[in-house]
Amino acid sequence: MKKIILASAIMLAMSACETSTSASGDSGSNGGSNGGSNGGTVNGYSCSVSRTDNSVSVNETYVMGTYNQTQTVYVDSQGYEYSVFTTDITYTDPVEAAEDCADEKLEAREWKDGSYQVECTSNAVHVRQRDDSSRADMEGTAREFQHICDEGYVRAKNGTLGD
Repeated sequence: MKKIILASAIMLAMSACETSTSASGDSGSNGGSNGGSNGGTVNGYSCSVSRTDNSVSVNETYVMGTYNQTQTVYVDSQGYEYSVFTTDITYTDPVEAAEDCADEKLEAREWKDGSYQVECTSNAVHVRQRDDSSRADMEGTAREFQHICDEGYVRAKNGTLGD
């Protein structure tokens, strides 16, 4: 779960060049019964959390790019649950993308079993990580994703999103 917060922090740091395109959002929302949230757009930032029976996602949009992460739970041939976390980060600055790509590839080298995979393009980083978390762990992931949104909206309102 540390990667969730780390990747979001990278995006927060990237968004130093915010614009004041809208102030119509709130500081996030409580989520509702389906775990979804949408706080509108505040100073170029928007974020939502959505959930299905076997997945939970966070989708953030910044002036400088987007951050999307999803936990999807699968069942293997022996009946055991496992999760695949997919993260897609898109940058408007190819230099930022290259720096993040290098960091993610360094992280992937630590995972000798191949469960952490990174693919990069000129302006995007895609990470796929398999772990042993189950459907029961999705609630914790949803709370972490909501925290990312809530914190992002507070920082967007305060004008400190890029700090």
